[in-house]
Amino acid sequence: MYSFEGDYRRKPQQNLAGASKRNEKAVLLQHAHLERMKREEYRQRNNAAIKIQAQTRSFLARQLMKKAIRCEFDNGKAQWCSKHIDIDNLVPFVRALHFFYNSTDDSSRFIWLLEHILPNTKDILKKHHEWQWKIKWILKRCLNFLIDVPNRRLSTIPLRVLETFLLETNENIEGLNRNAYLRDVLSYLVEHRYIFYLHKLLEEQIESSSNVIPSTTRMNCYMNLLKQPLDLCKGCEAFYVPILKEFIQHILMHQIKDSVKSFIISSLKEMKNLPYAELLNCINRINIQPNMNLLSGMLALEPIDFLPSTDAIFLNYFHMIASVKFEQASSRNVTDSTANESEDDDNMSTDSEVIMVDQSQEEISKQCIALLNDEDRVNRILAALNQSDDPLLLEYICQLCDNLLQTDKLAGHKYRLIYMLAFKPTFLRRLWSALLSPRCNMQLILRGIAPNYEDSMRIAPLLSVFCSLFSLLIATLHDSEFFVEEHLPCEKSAMPFTTSELVPLSAHLKDICLGLIDIAFTDTRATIRDDYKRAVLGSMSNDDVLHSNRQDTKMYMYLFKVTAGLLRQLNTRDLRRRFCPDDHWISHKAEYNLIWHTRRVGAGGLMRSDNEANNGPPLSTKEIRTLTILRKVPFIVPFTGRILVLQSLVHRDKMEHRGEMSHFMQGPSIQISVRRNYLYEDALDKLSPENEPDLRLKMRVQLINSAGVEEAGVDGGGLFREFLTELLKTSFDPNRGFFRLTKDNMLYPNPTVHLLIDDFPKHYYFIGRMLGKAFYEDLLVELPFAEFFLSKIVGKQSDVDIHHLDSLDPVMYRNLLYLKNYKGDVADLGLDFTVLSDELGERRVDELKPKGSQIPVTNTNRIEYIHLMADYKLNKEIRPQCYAFKQGIASVVPLDWLQMFNNKEMQHLISGAKIPLDVEDLKNHTNYAGGYGPEHPTIIAFWRVVASFNSKQKGQLLKFVTSCSRPPLLGFKELDPPFCIQHAGSVDRLPTSSTCMNLLKLPEFPDESTLREKLLYAIQAGAGFELS
Repeated sequence: MYSFEGDYRRKPQQNLAGASKRNEKAVLLQHAHLERMKREEYRQRNNAAIKIQAQTRSFLARQLMKKAIRCEFDNGKAQWCSKHIDIDNLVPFVRALHFFYNSTDDSSRFIWLLEHILPNTKDILKKHHEWQWKIKWILKRCLNFLIDVPNRRLSTIPLRVLETFLLETNENIEGLNRNAYLRDVLSYLVEHRYIFYLHKLLEEQIESSSNVIPSTTRMNCYMNLLKQPLDLCKGCEAFYVPILKEFIQHILMHQIKDSVKSFIISSLKEMKNLPYAELLNCINRINIQPNMNLLSGMLALEPIDFLPSTDAIFLNYFHMIASVKFEQASSRNVTDSTANESEDDDNMSTDSEVIMVDQSQEEISKQCIALLNDEDRVNRILAALNQSDDPLLLEYICQLCDNLLQTDKLAGHKYRLIYMLAFKPTFLRRLWSALLSPRCNMQLILRGIAPNYEDSMRIAPLLSVFCSLFSLLIATLHDSEFFVEEHLPCEKSAMPFTTSELVPLSAHLKDICLGLIDIAFTDTRATIRDDYKRAVLGSMSNDDVLHSNRQDTKMYMYLFKVTAGLLRQLNTRDLRRRFCPDDHWISHKAEYNLIWHTRRVGAGGLMRSDNEANNGPPLSTKEIRTLTILRKVPFIVPFTGRILVLQSLVHRDKMEHRGEMSHFMQGPSIQISVRRNYLYEDALDKLSPENEPDLRLKMRVQLINSAGVEEAGVDGGGLFREFLTELLKTSFDPNRGFFRLTKDNMLYPNPTVHLLIDDFPKHYYFIGRMLGKAFYEDLLVELPFAEFFLSKIVGKQSDVDIHHLDSLDPVMYRNLLYLKNYKGDVADLGLDFTVLSDELGERRVDELKPKGSQIPVTNTNRIEYIHLMADYKLNKEIRPQCYAFKQGIASVVPLDWLQMFNNKEMQHLISGAKIPLDVEDLKNHTNYAGGYGPEHPTIIAFWRVVASFNSKQKGQLLKFVTSCSRPPLLGFKELDPPFCIQHAGSVDRLPTSSTCMNLLKLPEFPDESTLREKLLYAIQAGAGFELS
């Protein structure tokens, strides 16, 4: 606003700043803009002042009016005193109190009004249409009064009014439709926090009581008020949706104390008309994300005879129980996917983080799981699954099972639902069909492309549950039960797939594993897909997007873990009894340049995580994928490829520990002198960890003969190889007592070694070190090991299962299988949970479990007996020996290098492959000395003679020269030193050899027949191997 002070014309403004200057257009415009802004601000301030003044005057006027009406109320109250007031005279009092009511100042007036309303209840209800808004307001104020006024004596009357108008109404009152009236009033009250207030009142009441909850009248009244709207929910969707929404949010989903929750749940379960189906429908309709509190409450409220009347209710029920993630541990350490092997299969994630779980949520989670594990509930779930073919139902059940499986490593044994589903062949077949259906769109995963969120949430539970349940089933099946040629009824066969069906199934799982690796370890470079994802998730912050990516990676890592676990089990079965064609397990998609990777990354980083490989740049995505394949599913890489990887690892490790000068007999090395007649004793002392902590160094040996004189010659590698070969042979000699022979003449640790030697672990550690040294030096030694023992060496877990018992004791294995399938009463066999052992002629009884001698074997516990007996023979008896032996190997060659191979391949690594000697390959990689050459007549005759040998004779020749009857794994080009034939002088001599140098000393025989005769005599004579 502008003031007028009498000046009718503008006075010229004087500027004393000096000579005027020309202003630019932008400056003038900016100045005009600022002036407009000032005028606008002035107008807004004036308007604000006017509004504040108006509000203030209004407030003061209302306060004066309320004060005047409050005085009139008090005057009227004094006039009526203790007289009865009819409803017509009550109306002015209600209107007046509604206008000026304040909970602080007008509590006594409100109580007076309620005291006069109670006698008129029946008349008010008859005219409830006229009193409609008044009843609602009065009841709302009664609730507020109970909350605001803690005085229990004053709150009695408001509580009585609530009871009268909500609980004691009946149809006998003229003109009253009870249900319509109650629904109208309760809808209004629920909108004004009726359920929240009652929950709070119940909580306060129970807390004020003793620890043992008394069934007081007041608590029952609150509970009845809470149940009243629920009792009216049947058959009226418009009414029950808002009612149940409030009930779900304030009672079921809200975290309340156990004492309050148990009282509410137990009271609600007594309701005859509990709207359980309506609750399920409401949860689905209002799009609530169920939490553990809601699930716990709904499971506890579930009627015993709950039978959904429609498929929609079925789906709502399963959607609710499947949507909740459970927590079991107070804290769970999620480590890198390449963590140490003891927990390797259970910790596959890409980030290291600690996930803390609220203790209260953990307890609720345990309650939910216990309720879900109820036998009747599991039977109802299985019945529903059998009755419906709806794919959604299958997905919900799989989601539930997946949630349970991720809570505990032993979920398959603890949770009845998972255990029973695992032994339902029809369910597993249905699950596999669902995975192959177009609805799942598995082709994306097969191509290494991550599906969208909706598809991934559909695929992940199905794949996880199928692999987990099928793995659980396979572990319990004997080979005769596993290999099924044709489909049999479920009661006759537990195997869901025939042998012919397992071939494409395993091929499909192999491709899924490779696809999951590509998805889990995505390329770190920015891509169009990343930009697209940011655009789609634009409302999310960068931290949210990063968290989403991490969660996706964890999910795909978990899927890979369970899929690879099933694939390994199928591969193990195929190893024991072939059912897949040749090269079935090899994947050409996994053909990476493995040697390049190992050389770039180095021995220390190849089989370790990116964080552990500190000596160099971080691993690329392709390298991580390669390492994951080698560690988790190595059998999809050709055996020769893995041999090259192992050789590259060893080569790089040698370079790191020895240096290049070791080739010139310089640099760090191990120098020992041992007696030829006491190889084991001297080596045990001089190569102990205390004397030689690092066996990876170059070793040079000086042998001392029986006369105590050092043998002539300098060890350039040959003496060491002879020493190590003879040392290993004597170490594994059964006569020494550390190892036994099975009925198939295969070696395994002696279970009774403790009776022979007190400190036997030291010896097994030493023997393991020596075998590790043979691996490290690429030395083949003919040592036939039992398959179960090799499985313990290459397995991530040292213990093996009953399926390996056949390689240790075939008789016991057949007897245990007979017991498993015994049709009669097992108790009649007189068995108990003990085992009789024969230790050097002395019999000893060991218990398989505590008080096992007092527990008879029956039809019920015979499976436990069978597994405990197998575990005793395969694991418990030789556990210290195997542990020390593996530790010895690991001190030279990391076990994860060897875990790329299965037990049969491990035998090939130790002794070479059982393949015929390739004469042409040997000929092409043979050196000559002493005047011999490829065209020499004696050499030509020699190769003709060798070509005419049978397989046994060829093996004898190879053993005569190299001390091993089997050719090198990758051919004679890998033989070190190379095979060599040297001129040996007079024809009167027999051929001799220096096995340490792979050297054959062959005289120049005049004809082929003489050469053949003397060569056969020499290789079949079995003479000792010494330098000549």
